[in-house]
Amino acid sequence: MRRRCRRCGGWPSRWARPAHLTVAEGDDGLAVAVVEPSWTKMHVAYREGSRHPLAKGAAGQAILALREGRHDYFVTEGQLQEGARGVAAPVTGLPWLEASVGVVTFGPLEESTGPRVVAAAAELAAALG
Repeated sequence: MRRRCRRCGGWPSRWARPAHLTVAEGDDGLAVAVVEPSWTKMHVAYREGSRHPLAKGAAGQAILALREGRHDYFVTEGQLQEGARGVAAPVTGLPWLEASVGVVTFGPLEESTGPRVVAAAAELAAALG
């Protein structure tokens, strides 16, 4: 799974923030793959195996939206860690997978982040489908 995430153009190491694939496990979101930028001097660390309630954070909210048939992206701030911002979009079109793709940062988010995360989620869905 991690190798496929790295090959998707939406998950390039040139993103200046960690990208993650989060899957639903009961009422929790579980980060199963994290791709961190290799060229930055400093960035937020987001560990594989991190778990949080689906109702908190952009990744979990995107998965809950997927359950309702929604495909938009979500932006949250401070829900999992004070000062941290997250953007996530559901991975759609795979009935066997409840998941989202997202990024996390302590810095500002560009307007293009949401659409780029949606594109990365679609690319990952295509690679897994």
